[in-house]
Amino acid sequence: MPAPSQTRTGPTAVVVGAGIIGLTSALYLAQAGYRVTVVERESSACAVTSQANAGQLLYDRIGAMASPGFLQSTAKNLFNRDHGVQISGLLHPKRWSWAAAFARQCTDTAWQRNTQGLLEIARRSRDAMVRVTSMYSLDFDWRKPGKIVLYSTKEGLAAAGKTADFQRQFGGEHDILNAAECVAREPALTASGRDFVGGVYLPNAEVGDCSKFGTALADILIKRLGVQIIYGAEVTKLVREANTIRALQTTQGLIRGDTFVLATGGATGDLTGGRFAGKKQITSIKGVTLTFPCAQNAPDLSVTDTAGKFVVLRLGNRVRVAGYAMFSHDQSVSPHLVRQLTDKARALMPGAAIYDQPPDVWVGFRPTTPDDLPMIARMGPDNLYVNAGHGSLGWTLALGSAEILLNTIRNAT
Repeated sequence: MPAPSQTRTGPTAVVVGAGIIGLTSALYLAQAGYRVTVVERESSACAVTSQANAGQLLYDRIGAMASPGFLQSTAKNLFNRDHGVQISGLLHPKRWSWAAAFARQCTDTAWQRNTQGLLEIARRSRDAMVRVTSMYSLDFDWRKPGKIVLYSTKEGLAAAGKTADFQRQFGGEHDILNAAECVAREPALTASGRDFVGGVYLPNAEVGDCSKFGTALADILIKRLGVQIIYGAEVTKLVREANTIRALQTTQGLIRGDTFVLATGGATGDLTGGRFAGKKQITSIKGVTLTFPCAQNAPDLSVTDTAGKFVVLRLGNRVRVAGYAMFSHDQSVSPHLVRQLTDKARALMPGAAIYDQPPDVWVGFRPTTPDDLPMIARMGPDNLYVNAGHGSLGWTLALGSAEILLNTIRNAT
């Protein structure tokens, strides 16, 4: 990572979006000497997709969603409204093109290629996180407790072992555990009512509050790196001259710059048109998190229940439960889904949280590409770039993606 610039006489860069992707993009640009302005339509940083995500930082066990197994398992539950992954929304004509592109990625070869790409970005992020947290004081409930991924069948655990073998090639540490060993690693599972035959233990898994990190980072950007963040400003138009973007038309006026970056997640398509190298379709996948106060037996490790399609982890004095992947733009959450996710978490770890207290409910929309790899590229105009489409891994991939973005800009200028 470049050292912070002490002067602000360099070129100007305008980043659209103050989520975790936009803020980390601004960090890298500011440290490279750019005079950076961030434009955000909300009234605060990390107020949308980055607000209350699962909180996982998984640098050595991540995989592309598109796989042969994904199609097989979800097709059987196409219209099951209680299933953790609901793909019926792909039947909507507006998603047909994305669904077709996604289906083409559901091969073993494509999964391995895409997963390797994700792991490479994740490694960059892991190293960058060490540098950033040593350079700046950031309080975001960070811990490195490790993680267990539970499987309910021997077949599922065996398949997980093969996945672990593949990912070990890229530096990941994965230990296969039986059920008793899982409980020994995480005592909060002692009274579990969920069935599991074993799991994969990930000693290097981290957790952290993405929103707290982003809020603290925004403060550092303003106070230490001279970044200007304009809140409550919605971009309505890209002002173009020949093959160059000259300014952004916003609800707070015209904002000029030399370089422009769209870190706008699922809204990226609303601001762009035409084709360019590296362009991908992005669709939003709805997820839900519930946040409870910790109880006496809150977990130390992060634990994923693959059968139930949910994760439970501790962030400071809170327990967060995250689940569901729904192809939907509906921002509401039914009481039934909240009860269902609560009941799953209670069954897995009965003493982890105060489940009888109404949780903080959050809905997020993960901006996802067909191959699960983010779109980091120069767009049609010479000075317009995109950093979007990180799916459920935006928190994990943010810093590595910002590094790739900066290199992309440097190589193009």
